[in-house]
Amino acid sequence: MGIFHRLWRQPNGMVDGFSDLVNQPETTYAGTRIEPIRFGLPKEIDSVCPECMEIIKATLYAEGGKVWMRKSCKEHGDFKDIFYGDVDLYYRCEGFWYGDGRGIEDPPIKKATECPTQCGLCNMHMSHSGLPIVDLTNRCNLTCPVCFANANAAGYLYEPAFDEVVHILESLVKQRPVMANMVQFSGGEPTVRPDFLDIVRKAKEMNFEYIQVNTNGIKMADFEFAQAAKEAGVQNIYLQFDGLTDDVYKKTRSKPLLEYKLKTIENCRKVKIDVIPVVTLVKSYNDHQVGDIVRFAIKNNDVISGLAFQPVSFVGRFSQSHRMERRYTLADLAYDIERQTGYIKAMRDWFPIHITSALSRLATALSGKPRYSLTLHPHCSQGTYFYIGNDGSVKPISEFIDMKPFLAEIINLSKSATPSNFGLLSKVTAMYKLKRHFLQDKAPAGLTFEKFLQSLEGYQDSRLRRINIDDDKKNERYYSHFFIAGMHFMDGYNFSVERVMRCVIHYPDPKGHLYPFCAYNGAPVHRRKVESKFKLSPEQLQEKIIAEGRPKELDQVAKKMGI
Repeated sequence: MGIFHRLWRQPNGMVDGFSDLVNQPETTYAGTRIEPIRFGLPKEIDSVCPECMEIIKATLYAEGGKVWMRKSCKEHGDFKDIFYGDVDLYYRCEGFWYGDGRGIEDPPIKKATECPTQCGLCNMHMSHSGLPIVDLTNRCNLTCPVCFANANAAGYLYEPAFDEVVHILESLVKQRPVMANMVQFSGGEPTVRPDFLDIVRKAKEMNFEYIQVNTNGIKMADFEFAQAAKEAGVQNIYLQFDGLTDDVYKKTRSKPLLEYKLKTIENCRKVKIDVIPVVTLVKSYNDHQVGDIVRFAIKNNDVISGLAFQPVSFVGRFSQSHRMERRYTLADLAYDIERQTGYIKAMRDWFPIHITSALSRLATALSGKPRYSLTLHPHCSQGTYFYIGNDGSVKPISEFIDMKPFLAEIINLSKSATPSNFGLLSKVTAMYKLKRHFLQDKAPAGLTFEKFLQSLEGYQDSRLRRINIDDDKKNERYYSHFFIAGMHFMDGYNFSVERVMRCVIHYPDPKGHLYPFCAYNGAPVHRRKVESKFKLSPEQLQEKIIAEGRPKELDQVAKKMGI
């Protein structure tokens, strides 16, 4: 057992010595009492039966150096699965917890008493929308075995009309106290919609600060389409990118696709769209290429701003033996990066994305109003941040920043800072306090403390993000850096209610309800309910195909949709 097992934990679940840094609200904005996370192992949590989706109790416990979940359904029996691949790293991430959010002020569901069956968002939810995902269609130009959306195989067409999409966007910008003015368009494959570019233009017209497209890259591999996407307002693509050899794509996507991926990246470089490759990781399929993908991202850092890794979710019924052969966790990712690149030390450099909430607290204090904050559970998303030296060296942020006291300093500053009292003297004092934790002799070549602070500015101010900095000013303001983030979306086998209640990735439906990612796709699969409710009738589908000038596809689509 490592040192993190021996940390004294207080009754409220906070790690001793850091509880004064935690800002734990008592209620959501809707007035519902917040139950704080209980840290430590073993512990009992609410989960679901992967067969019937009924809420049942589960136990998280340490065994063999891993964190396991076990649970039993009266009707469907016992289930056991790996929850997290390394118990010491599990505890490390819990040590960087700074408190919950309070959700949104006017949730569509106001009297919910049970999560996750009464989505959404409801009075119980504790996080505002960090990145809303708007599904434009469930049509796709691929049929991928690992697709959680089950695109092209649902037997119906879900495709909100243009006006319905606009209504969804309007509901997002009305969200309070933090406006949800960032959006990811997804699907299916969103680019197959004939009015895709019109939707992007509308989002830009509505002043969405960040417009991202989740795509397989097939259409973006066409330069003219990529250029049109840029002109319409696309700032970033979330590019399905499972590896650097076609044998991987044949397993995960059923066909060779690497050529499309590389062409898309090159097109984005030319038209100046940022790229975040997103890697669906399946144990023994492509985990051996983690290091190669990281090095590829570094080599192409002029267009690739970060990497997103997503361990596969088992949506549907799977035997325990199959899950044990393929289950991959964020701990596995951290140690694969360490072993395959040598760039990080997992126990020093791997953090929950929640640590960015420390910056948000300072921004809130300085502005006098709630600001964008990722108050997600520490085991939902984890990663690290790299800086690339002028000499090509690659260093994680925690090699030259003493992270624990640095974050504590930021939180302590937020306790006293106000919009009126943070004058020049206070800024100088704050700079001095923060600079104490910057180790210049260990920083990558060319990175000063001032440039480091500039690199953080875009977190709250979209005008200062890389995609908005003119080429002639990038050398002055911009220092090469990129992130690696892993997001382990849950399924029925490893589902945790305390995690989903803090989710920041939300799916809005045409009526303005929002669903946390894992409740929408993993369990209890609200996606099926939403798409079934808003699917097109056979008559509407036929009219749509004719209106789009595709009458020859009527028989083919009718057969696929079972009509």
